Order: sequence, then structure tokens, then C-alpha cells
Amino acid sequence: MIQLLEKGQTSLRKVGLEDLKRDTSPLEKALWIDLLFPTREEEEFVEKHLDVEIRTKEEMHEIEASSRLFVEDKALYMSCWLLSYESPIPENTSVTFILSPLHLTSIRYSDHHAFRIFTSQRKTRLSKRFNNTNDVLVEVMDAVVGQNASTLRQIEQSLNALSVEIFSEKSGEPRKTRKLGLKNVVQRLGKRNSLVSSLRESSLSFQNLANFVISNAEGWIQPRHVERIRLLEHDIRSLREYDAQLSTEISFLLDSTVGLIGFQQNQSMKILSVAALILAFI
Repeated sequence: MIQLLEKGQTSLRKVGLEDLKRDTSPLEKALWIDLLFPTREEEEFVEKHLDVEIRTKEEMHEIEASSRLFVEDKALYMSCWLLSYESPIPENTSVTFILSPLHLTSIRYSDHHAFRIFTSQRKTRLSKRFNNTNDVLVEVMDAVVGQNASTLRQIEQSLNALSVEIFSEKSGEPRKTRKLGLKNVVQRLGKRNSLVSSLRESSLSFQNLANFVISNAEGWIQPRHVERIRLLEHDIRSLREYDAQLSTEISFLLDSTVGLIGFQQNQSMKILSVAALILAFI
């Protein structure tokens, strides 16, 4: 799928490949070209008309720093990890941005909230019209950082609820039910730990991307955009500290839950031992 955002517009719009073959001007004039699950034909068409190299899905998932952030023909090639909710347990997928003075091209094989808000017709936060690629890049980065922050807040709220569930004493609750409940808590904590770990990886890669833009786009990125990216980089550092605090809390809750399960098992063994001793004397 090819989506375009042209100068003066506020959101992406889907454009068919056949339509672009008849008239390439929308592609050439677009500030942002978003390729979502692109076909090879779509990739080759964009490569030919924008004179860029569209990275394959395999190339996007390379982990070497030199393969994820580099400059080629005055364009910045940047891959980062963004959280996708398409699987039962959210996981990171690689998204690539190609930034030049004329175009911002994004390639992705997964959907993300930070992109969906640029296609929504109910644009509560996107009333501004974009005039250059720097405008687009900064808004996308801001949306990603905002989504990560929102996810971390939701995790914190769920951990608070789990803490109450772990340490509360419910009178009259059968031991078996309590034991099964704690095992379920361990599973839920494990999922949150995986989510926090993915957010940590995403924040780190996005922080590297921000620094890379500031260092390599000098000369055609405006000072006001540099300042906004620096502020976003500061926000990312704060999120990483927040992420570390949540990891510590998850570890504490997990250790406490496992300890309670062990205590309950020991209590059950004591009861069985006493019962066996009584039966032996009967």
C-alpha cells in the first residue's frame, strides 16, 4: 500500500499504484511517502521515481548499527524498533525512514498507532498543515514518543492493580483458588515484563535515531526542528528512566508472588504431613 501526504495537507491518503503510473506528480510532490506492506512492484516504482533504495524486510531487521543508521546520496537511512500490537503479546518490529530535503519515506510491515493517527479523519491533534519533510518527521517522532509514554502509564496502572491483588488478604477464599490466582499473576507479570523490555529497546533505538538526525541533517533541517528533536530526545531519556523503575517493580512483584506460592505449597505439605501422621496412628 502507498500512502501520500502532500504539501499543505494534514493527513496521509491512500493512492493506487495504477493511478501513480498514469500520473507520477502526486508521488514526486509528496512530502511523506508511507509504504505499508509494500509489494515488490510498489518498491521498485518508488525507487525509480524518487531515486532512493527501498530496504527489504530482511535488511530492515539487521541489528548492526551501521546497517540501521547511515547516510547515502545525501539521504538519511534510519531504522528503529516500534511496538506493534498485532500479536497477543505486543512486540517490536522494525520501521525504516529515509529522510531527504524533499521527501520522507517510511517503510513498514506492521501497523502502529503513531501512524494511524495520520490517516484518521478525526484529527484532533493534527490541525496543522505540513510544509516540509522536517515538519512531518518531528510530528511522527512526537507521536511515537507520546504512544510509548501512554503505554508505560497503562503498565504502571496495571502493576498497581496487580500489587493490590497479590498482597490483599481475602477472608474465606479457598487456598486452592488463591494459589491458582497467584500463578495467573505470574503469567500477567511475565507479559508486562516482556512489554516493558520491548519499550526499552524501542526507546533506545529512537533516541539513537534522534541523535543521528541532529548530527547528519545539518544544513537543511531548521533550528526550530532541531530544538524540538532535542526536547523529544530528553523526553525519551525520561521514559527510559521510567521504564527502569517499572522493571524494578515488576521484579519485586514477581519475587513476592513466587515467594507466596512457595509459602502456600509449604503450608499444604505441612497439612498433608500432619494428616498422614494422624492416619498412621488410627
